[in-house]
Amino acid sequence: MNERDLVVALTTYIRDQVRPHLGGWHSRKVTGTAESGDATFAIDDVAEEAIVKFIEDNDLSIAYYSEDRGLITFGANPKGVLVIDPIDGTRPALAGFEQCVVAVSWSHYSVDATMDSVQYACIAELKQNDLFVAEKNEGATWNDGFGTVRPLRLLPTRDIKDAPLSFEAVARPFEYLGVVLDDIVNTASMKGGCFLYNSTAYSLTRLITGQLAGVLDVGNRIMRDHPKTRDRFLSVGNGTAIGLFTYDIAAAALIASEAGALVTDAYGRNFTDTPLLDTSESNMQTICAASNPILHEKLLLSIEAGINRLNP
Repeated sequence: MNERDLVVALTTYIRDQVRPHLGGWHSRKVTGTAESGDATFAIDDVAEEAIVKFIEDNDLSIAYYSEDRGLITFGANPKGVLVIDPIDGTRPALAGFEQCVVAVSWSHYSVDATMDSVQYACIAELKQNDLFVAEKNEGATWNDGFGTVRPLRLLPTRDIKDAPLSFEAVARPFEYLGVVLDDIVNTASMKGGCFLYNSTAYSLTRLITGQLAGVLDVGNRIMRDHPKTRDRFLSVGNGTAIGLFTYDIAAAALIASEAGALVTDAYGRNFTDTPLLDTSESNMQTICAASNPILHEKLLLSIEAGINRLNP
């Protein structure tokens, strides 16, 4: 099994193991705290167990890195490292909604790996059968899970007022988030639409399907640019600053970029040198992604203005 096939096989295996638990009351039990500080639910445990079983059943010499477990190595000389978010969108999955996916990427193994190291990526919708697959510098594909390749549909929308957008809010203090994003939300909500999915990987795939034109997470930019807000981030995160990490975006950023979207952080910087295997607060990320460069620039300018308005 080559690396691309491995990533696809593992992604679909996790999906098939988790799918029966979507929306189940038993899945909601909080069973611990992830490496990132986020809550771990029973459905997350099912997903993590699926990863280990797949690796052991296929006798793989590999490392994997996930939100709940951190870095785990199988074999003395792992050939690669899988960065996995086995359920991106745990809260929608608990409710049985569609906005949840499995996201898996493959990189050559190195403790110093960066986002630029990601070579292969696959995202599978948990409730549907759609698959998104990409290889670095080779483009991305979208198929319906039944063998039909679907055309990529990046929206040409250039104005915020016409742009369907999503943004992240979990454990991001809304009194600050509202100030930074108010112009974007007020401008886009009537004609474009503003959506809260609680899954960055799902949102980024919607750029490819033409359902969204922009994806935003400005939480960590607020905390970095206004350090006085950190105590409030800790408060809403139950003692931990919660935000966007590489397991959330490693697969999705490659897929969206290879499909032609522009994916940067909320400062407009690319993720090339971002450490891949680090969930410390210092490596918490932001995102500003858009279906085209003109919209992307307008979103960045509006975020900058919102940050400047904020006076916590």
